[in-house]
Amino acid sequence: MTIRRLARTAFIAGAVGLLVGIVAYGIVVLGYGPADGYTYLAAGERLNAGHPLYALVAGDRPVDIRPPYWTVPLLSPPPIAVLFRPLAALPNELGLRLWWLGCVAAIAVALGAMFRVRPVLMSAAALVFLVPLVFEIPTANVNGLILGAVVVTWLLARSGRDTAAGAIIAAAAAVKLTPAILMVWFVTQGRWAAVRAFVTVGVVLLLVSLAGAGIGAHLDYLAVIGQTGSVGTTQFSLAGLLRTVGVPAEAARFAPFMVDAVGIALMWWRRDQPSFAYSVAVFTMVWGSPVVNFDWLTLMLGALAPGLWPMAARSRATSTAPAPSVA
Repeated sequence: MTIRRLARTAFIAGAVGLLVGIVAYGIVVLGYGPADGYTYLAAGERLNAGHPLYALVAGDRPVDIRPPYWTVPLLSPPPIAVLFRPLAALPNELGLRLWWLGCVAAIAVALGAMFRVRPVLMSAAALVFLVPLVFEIPTANVNGLILGAVVVTWLLARSGRDTAAGAIIAAAAAVKLTPAILMVWFVTQGRWAAVRAFVTVGVVLLLVSLAGAGIGAHLDYLAVIGQTGSVGTTQFSLAGLLRTVGVPAEAARFAPFMVDAVGIALMWWRRDQPSFAYSVAVFTMVWGSPVVNFDWLTLMLGALAPGLWPMAARSRATSTAPAPSVA
């Protein structure tokens, strides 16, 4: 083995070992657990008990509330609470453990596939995002599944399976609104099968959510959106970062909306470069949200997928045809 290959192997092994070691130490020794998963579990329990979804009453499981950033026990849309109703009914928090396992598996599979294609690049990326990953993996936040969905959506789009891609985005947007921005990419590419699937699956999931949570919870969520988009923008959102450097809160709160507008414009302008435009969509998904926590930055790893599995740029005239497979 040459020195170069030895150094390459050591770098990859060191990056992976450091990530796995710190995460294991945090879980086994420091006792890090699925903190965000408990938030979802509590939401499912409230629905099962017939209690309000976006307010706490006597007997509800306590959850983390941090005014002014959030003053309600759940920031996610009602479908995630509906999803947790059967999980919350399982004994001894088994449902939470299954959810946690699923989130960790989604991150591991996504990163594993990316490492297999470009191990050196992904080792460097893992080191850059080491701290967010260390916080993200143990929390059982839905972002673990979203990261997997971002990567899978690209792979499906690259192979022309737009209906499946649109369905996945609809499911992701049902539990966390921000992935819906990925659908803008399909619109700018003229890939209408994905749009139709997104709408169809979205309507079905909305009906299921209405049946499982009631119309009142959905109306309450509109108020939650209004709060997070104004006084509730979090510290690590672009609005929060601008406040930190002295930008008045009244002006800073509009920063995420500006990111959305610029991101959509870029996706349209660079629509003949679908790989670049998809990466723009992923960054827009992260920074166009008024609610961003530090560990959520791991979602930006999904922006690397188009570079790992390239798709040739297509002209507008051929934008509705499936992309050719790249070996």
